[in-house]
Amino acid sequence: MRSKKLAILVVFGSFLLSSCALMEGSSTNSTPIGAMSEQERTVSPDVLVQYTAGWPDTSVQAAKILLSKYGQPTEFTPSMLIWKGVTPFRRIIVYREEVTHKFPMLHKDVVEHVVGYKVPIDKVESIAKFDGSILIDRTRGEISSRSGDESTNILALNLTNDIVTGNKNFESARTELGRLAVDLLNGNKAPLSENLQFVAQSNAADPDQSTKFNWEAQAQEEKPVSKNQKGLLRQSKQEMAE
Repeated sequence: MRSKKLAILVVFGSFLLSSCALMEGSSTNSTPIGAMSEQERTVSPDVLVQYTAGWPDTSVQAAKILLSKYGQPTEFTPSMLIWKGVTPFRRIIVYREEVTHKFPMLHKDVVEHVVGYKVPIDKVESIAKFDGSILIDRTRGEISSRSGDESTNILALNLTNDIVTGNKNFESARTELGRLAVDLLNGNKAPLSENLQFVAQSNAADPDQSTKFNWEAQAQEEKPVSKNQKGLLRQSKQEMAE
């Protein structure tokens, strides 16, 4: 009886050791949530061709890098790939179309990063002088940067925020973008080009205000108005009265 109990204990102990070994191996080789394994980070030629057949080389290479980093796009068309909800960005887009841009040095704009951000009206002109590839969508409450790669877009967005906060004027921001862009070209990344240095805003949309019509004159106009237009006019009138 004693030998039988001893045998059971030996078997049970072996089972525990095996389980621990399996758990340890699983823990060592596990991939964190949201991260990709080495296999997933490799973009096969077939997948690349599926999304970028006929695209110019600049766009193909940009798509390859983002596919390797973020996986399959949320949406795709023959002219663009779109990743949505990749924190802290609302959207990341790779375009088939190349747009020539000479600042801070000659390159093709094919990658766009979009963040939620409300730009004060008095800063719009300075941002436009800083970089023509910074796009402001006041209604949606978004800004975006277009360039040839993600690092440059992050850098440009951080410098745009510096302009908004008053830490830089557009001239000093242009100088800094040029300096750090050369560093990127030489393989040297800076914090400004690796992560956003500000918190993206979720409630930045600005629907603006309805135009103040002369409603009596509008009612007397003889031009035909569709049902949909009448409804919109009625709704706008109600909003103005409130």
